[in-house]
Amino acid sequence: MVSVTGTSKHKPEVIDLIDRVSGLIAEGAYAEASGEIATFDKSHPGLLFFVREALPSRVSDHLLKKTGAHVAFTTYTLRHPNWASDLAAASTQPETFERLVTSIEAALMAGRNAA
Repeated sequence: MVSVTGTSKHKPEVIDLIDRVSGLIAEGAYAEASGEIATFDKSHPGLLFFVREALPSRVSDHLLKKTGAHVAFTTYTLRHPNWASDLAAASTQPETFERLVTSIEAALMAGRNAA
């Protein structure tokens, strides 16, 4: 897990959450990661933007490490140009977030296997 501590001007609670969410994503606990974000949003209104901005890189890093499907990821992002916005929009909905990340993962695996 890569920590963002010291590299951001964000509040410590945002950094802590991003680190926690990154760890959960790395474990494949997508719904739990989203649940953490939803809980954070309720107690820290106005800071969700910073968390949502970090999500695409955390998810893509995880999926690329897990699948090794770099070319398939590029293809996926070209075919789904709103993937990062969709991910951010689903970030506080655990079931939707999990479904989206697992569907991206499945697409990457299919693309990798097709190559």
